[in-house]
This record gives sequence, C-alpha cells and structure tokens, in this order.
Amino acid sequence: MIVFTCLIIIISIIRPYLESVTVKRIASEGKKIRYYKEQFFFYVLILLFYIAVMVYHAVPISMLGLQGVYLDTIHRTAPYPAWIEYLLLLIFAGFIILSIMLQWMKDHGETVFVEQEMPTSIEATVPKTEREQKWWLAYSGISSFVESTVYFPSFYLYSHYVLAIQNTWVLAILIGIGYFLSQLAFQRDRLSFQTLLVGIGLGALFIMTKSVVIMVLYYGFSFLIYDIYQQDRNLVKSTDDR
Repeated sequence: MIVFTCLIIIISIIRPYLESVTVKRIASEGKKIRYYKEQFFFYVLILLFYIAVMVYHAVPISMLGLQGVYLDTIHRTAPYPAWIEYLLLLIFAGFIILSIMLQWMKDHGETVFVEQEMPTSIEATVPKTEREQKWWLAYSGISSFVESTVYFPSFYLYSHYVLAIQNTWVLAILIGIGYFLSQLAFQRDRLSFQTLLVGIGLGALFIMTKSVVIMVLYYGFSFLIYDIYQQDRNLVKSTDDR
C-alpha cells in the first residue's frame, strides 16, 4: 500500500507541482528544451515505477486495461445505467468526429483557432523553433503514452482495491480528481473545470470498458487538435510579422 500511495502522490502532486514551477521559468529556447527533457525523463521514471509497483503487488495484466474495447465488456460489467453509458460513448465518438473534421478543414486551408488563446501555462510550452519541435515530440509522445496507460489504471486500482471503494460513481469522480490534479489545472486557469469533467468522463469510460484504448485515442486526437492549434497560431504570427 505504501509504494502504491507513493506512485499516486508522484503522479497527482509531485510531478505537476514541479512542472508548474518549471513552466513559470520558461523564458528562452534553452529553458524550454530543458523543460521538455526534464518532463521526458520524469515520465520515464513514472512508467518504470508503475511497472515495479504492479510487479511488486503481483497485479494481473488483465487488470491493467491492456485489452481492446468490446461492447460485450460494457454490457457485461454494466456499471452505469445504459443511457449513461451510451451517452458517454456518443460524446466520445463526437469528439473523434470533431477532431477529424478540424483536420479536414485544416487540410483545405481553413483556420480554426485564429481567435483562440490557450492558458498562459500551456501556451508557454508550445514549441516555436525546429530544435524545440524535436524535443516537444519526444516529450508529448511519452507523456501521452504514460498518462493514458498508467494514470487511469493507477487511479482506478488505487481507489477500488486500496481504498476499497465499490461505488462506480464515486470511483469515476475520484479518477477525475486524480486526472485533474495531474494536469496544470490547479493553476486555476479557464480550463480547470473542463479538465475535471474530462477526467470524470474518461474515468467512467475506463470503468465501463476496462481498457486504456479509450484513453490512448483521446490523447492521440487531443494532440491532433493541439497540432492544428499550433499551425494556426504560427500562421497568425507569420502574418503579423509581415
């Protein structure tokens, strides 16, 4: 229990706190690349620690969400009323469709995020040079992999088996809070409440499907949208420079 608790504390408190401190100090290309490198290795350490904790507690691989998503799984577990489950699946499908539509619009020369602004804490991490882009890809790749395959199973296993919470609604909320804390949302920017809702929704989907596939898809399409945002912002910047 102690090592599992340490993992949760690192994920939801220590790493995001250190990240928030580093983000505030980004003022040059060198510091931004240092931020990418530090976070890259931090996520690698979390992944290794997670594997060690799962091996130490002899957690079966079947409980880690490393399987596909099947409607039969949702019907068999039925943690929520059917209309809630299908509503969540519909919302998630809508998110994927919207992401594809945004990419289609971008491919046809339209700008989507011209008037949009990211919170300062996130905007500071956007790569602007080719050197920054390379390390950003490494950092974003490992962070999306770890957060989707490590965070959600960890929050679920800890809440359900260590804290012995059986109520699926409470479990979804606890997973959402864990996800909320693991992000920069505690800085109280305008995405804070949205991050909490996304975390609760993803938590419920994980409880329904017993799979991290949903999380992997979410992060994959989130970075697709993020890339479109970067392209639009760079386009606006290049136009302003003229």
